[in-house]
Parts: sequence; structure tokens; C-alpha cells
Amino acid sequence: MIAAVAVALATVSAGASSQPAGMWDTLVGMKYAKARKEVIDAGWRPDHRNASAEWERQLQGQFPELRSCEAASGFCTHYFVSYDGVCLKVVTEGETVAAFKVRSVQQGCAKQ
Repeated sequence: MIAAVAVALATVSAGASSQPAGMWDTLVGMKYAKARKEVIDAGWRPDHRNASAEWERQLQGQFPELRSCEAASGFCTHYFVSYDGVCLKVVTEGETVAAFKVRSVQQGCAKQ
């Protein structure tokens, strides 16, 4: 038990930007609420900037990292940032917020 806690603490203290390549692949297809928790638990924080549309800004109350949504496709883009400024872009799809699933994850994205 103590060893597991030590490993968990070492992983978090190693920093969010040192995540191994492909680590985020396991999030693809996952419900966004669960994936979001995993991202935050790994040391990333929501990168809040105002969305352009009023209805998107309303969604930011629940998901401050949400940056934009395309109504026609159902795709939404969310941004997280590590303590040292590395960007993580998560694209979701779904007809409702409750139905959001992760479509793709890109670490080291250009900040928007």
C-alpha cells in the first residue's frame, strides 16, 4: 500500500508535461466526464478562455476548458495546460453534454 502511494506521488510530482507518448490513447472513446477526471488527476488544469458563442460560454460553467463546439458535427474542443505551459487538446463528440465521448487527444498543441 505504501509503495503504491509512493509511486502515485512520484508520478504526479514528475509533472504533467512528462507524460509518455501515446498515454492519452486510452482516453479515446471514453465518456468525457471520466476522461476529464483522469486528465486533471494527472496534473493538468483546465485552460479557461472565453468561447465565442453564448451557448458555448454557458457550457463553460460546467467545463471551463471548453473552447468551441460545432453544432453540425457535434464536435467540441477542450484545452488543458500543464504547470509548465504544455497544451493538451481534447476533442469530444456527442449530441448532448452527457453523451460527450473523447474523439482525439493531442499533447503539445498550439495554444489557441
